[in-house]
This record gives sequence, structure tokens and C-alpha cells, in this order.
Amino acid sequence: MIDTAVQEYKIMFSKEGIGDMKVMIYSSFVIIGLIVATILGIFGQVIAYDFNERFPTIELTTAITIVTFISIGLYIIIPISLFIFNKTEKVVLIVSVIACVLIGLPISIWSFFVWAMWMG
Repeated sequence: MIDTAVQEYKIMFSKEGIGDMKVMIYSSFVIIGLIVATILGIFGQVIAYDFNERFPTIELTTAITIVTFISIGLYIIIPISLFIFNKTEKVVLIVSVIACVLIGLPISIWSFFVWAMWMG
């Protein structure tokens, strides 16, 4: 039992363990980014009304524009940043791009449609 704990400790702080830690950090970056972008995309109207309620100087159209384009931008930035920094394996990059496209495309279309209706 002690031997397995020592071996796990050695793996955790070896080069292999650091690589696993990088994958975990980048995977959590992708997951948190997708969750934030999805919340902003789906609840953009509610968030815009809240912005306007808390800060009356911000117009509703400005608030919905900010929220919509931050949501769409996150879906674009996540795979691009993973590709630029190139610190992940190709499998993680491919999975994150597929996740961003499959989740981001319908939500971005929806939030862009809502934004277009607000603009008149």
C-alpha cells in the first residue's frame, strides 16, 4: 500500500505527471469557458436586463450586444488559444474544437438571432 502511494507521488511530480496536470488545466479551461459562453448565450436577454437595472446608463441594446459577442467570442477563442499555445495533445485539441462547434454553433445562432431581433 505504501509502495503504490510512493509510486503515485513519483508519477505526479515526474514529467508524465506534469503533462497530465497540463491536460487537466486545459480541459478545465475548456469546460469552464464553454459553461460561461453557454450561460451568456442562452440567458443573454436576462443578463442584459440585469445590467440595465444595475447600471441605468447602459442601454439595453448595448448590454445585449456586449453579452452576445462575448459569448460568441468565447466559442471562437477557446479552440484558437489551445491551438496557439499548443500545449495539449492533438486528441484534446480535436475534442475541444468538436465540443465548441457542436455546442457553440446552435447557441451562437440563437444568441445572434435574439441580438438581431433586439436591433430591429
